[in-house]
Amino acid sequence: MKQTGYFISIGAGINQVPLIKAAIRLGYSVIAVDQNDKAPGLALASLRIMESVTEYRKILKILSEIPMQGTIVGIGTRSYGKATYTASYIADKLKLRYAPLASVEICSDKNLLKKAASDAGILVPQGYDPKAGISKNQFPFVYKPSGGSAKEGIRTFHEQEEWELFLKTRKKNARVKTGNTGRKTSLPEREEWIAEEYVPGFEITVCGLVQNGNFFPASISHKDVTSYDPYLETAHTLPFQNRELVGEILLNCRAITAAARMNQCPFVAEFRITPQGEIYLIEAAPEVGGEFLADYLLPEYFGSDYFENLVKLLVGDTVLPFKNYVSVPKKFGGIFFSAPPRGKSKLTRYAEFQTDGKEKLLFDNKRKELGEVLRVSEGNSARVRSVGILGPAANDQTPEEWKRSVLKRLESEFESL
Repeated sequence: MKQTGYFISIGAGINQVPLIKAAIRLGYSVIAVDQNDKAPGLALASLRIMESVTEYRKILKILSEIPMQGTIVGIGTRSYGKATYTASYIADKLKLRYAPLASVEICSDKNLLKKAASDAGILVPQGYDPKAGISKNQFPFVYKPSGGSAKEGIRTFHEQEEWELFLKTRKKNARVKTGNTGRKTSLPEREEWIAEEYVPGFEITVCGLVQNGNFFPASISHKDVTSYDPYLETAHTLPFQNRELVGEILLNCRAITAAARMNQCPFVAEFRITPQGEIYLIEAAPEVGGEFLADYLLPEYFGSDYFENLVKLLVGDTVLPFKNYVSVPKKFGGIFFSAPPRGKSKLTRYAEFQTDGKEKLLFDNKRKELGEVLRVSEGNSARVRSVGILGPAANDQTPEEWKRSVLKRLESEFESL
């Protein structure tokens, strides 16, 4: 008999709505947490907590004081970073199911994640020590914050002179300013950064769930990024073409879930595959991730309901394997983004995007206002538009050709600043 009760949603923004709706469809009353009183998920919830999703102790205190006609049976979040920590912390205190705190901490620090993966035999980019100096044979290399996300702050250095200029500029900008009294008015930067080898190849995203130590894959998709750092994501597409690599990819996913102690949680990982077929782990986390993959592409392309399966996992019901996750239907599918050019620019015009032939438009979201100033250094948040689309696999068109066609039709216009 199905257990009923309350399901806690850490967050109630637009991205959280699919999770909230899935919990309601399965018969649970939702307790939604968000500090924004206009968050759309709040209107769907039975109980609302107006608090920042990062205030885990305050949220726990409020939960202990709310009179409820039932018990709390599950907790989840569609967000990432500190919201994931909040969900894990509260799950631990209330004896609910979610990724353990140790897992969240490992996946939140790229150094810890790389060590765990390497110890498990998974290929990861070789790390360098910038303090000891970068030798000529270590160029190009990638420099990024150890706790960063959404591509923010990532840079690639190709030459020694470029790296030395960056260090001089950063040292100058990071100097502690002093006021008229000579006292320090700001603290030095404490962000930890890592340097690692640049691994050539193409990227993929793997989404799934982990229940009782078992990994349930939901999709393996291709991921495209800009040619310039910080490598803003421009497309997630299906079908996955390299079927000969599926077995090894899934072995790596199972290995990293064990190494990073992931269990009773969503799973997302990014890998880079070299021209020689070597599979390098770039990131992994107990999160939904995938940028609209779970919302639109999985249900429309495979017929999978990711969020209902996720809620079942989080309340302790048995997860059913996702069907057809590596099948190749006679259609293309993708989530596409319009990204600004390198540096700083202003959005001047949106493309008149139109579908071609029998394509099906899943959504079209304009994320920025005309005239808005954009900085690619801010990562994925600088992108201006996203669309989800399905298209029949034409006999005279490859997936790559179709992808280029969609991105070309999506191109916006920018003015460099």
